[in-house]
Amino acid sequence: MVFVGLIFWIIFLFSTLGISASDFFTPNLATIAQTLGLDENVAGVTFLAFGNGSPDVFSTFSAMHADSGSLAIGELLGAATFIVSCVVGSMCIIKPFKVHRAPFLRDIGFFTVAVILILMILWDGKIEQWEAGALVVVYMVYVMVVVLCSWWERTQERKQHMDALIRAEYAEEPNFQPYTDRREYFS
Repeated sequence: MVFVGLIFWIIFLFSTLGISASDFFTPNLATIAQTLGLDENVAGVTFLAFGNGSPDVFSTFSAMHADSGSLAIGELLGAATFIVSCVVGSMCIIKPFKVHRAPFLRDIGFFTVAVILILMILWDGKIEQWEAGALVVVYMVYVMVVVLCSWWERTQERKQHMDALIRAEYAEEPNFQPYTDRREYFS
């Protein structure tokens, strides 16, 4: 009976968290990204990642102060696995979606590199300062790659738009859509 009550409590907490994220966090993140002129991908790997990862930082910090390194590592890997499997899976059940191949492969590639690096670091049971720095460098490289990919994509879209304008100049009736910046869709 207690177990059933706890299951309902977890469902209630998850739904409350989802409602607060969709009503408060997501619109504010979209406004910040629009104000700064950031692409959705860049806002996702910076602001959203910091907002999503800050509880993990504090719980890991707390676990390390309690001399429970295995709990800290388990929490981090467990959270990442939960998000990749359960969150994405439940989103697909609720509303199926299609992902773009290139960003998906980029993200999965960096995630795989990070997990392999963590496994190599934990092989001897001791985390050195340079190893932790290597993980931070992997994240910085990931952010730079996302920013560069976003810039390249925008450049290609502008080039395609310019090509369409040039081709349409000699057409009898223009049959192209006017260029709209994707940032306008945040409003």
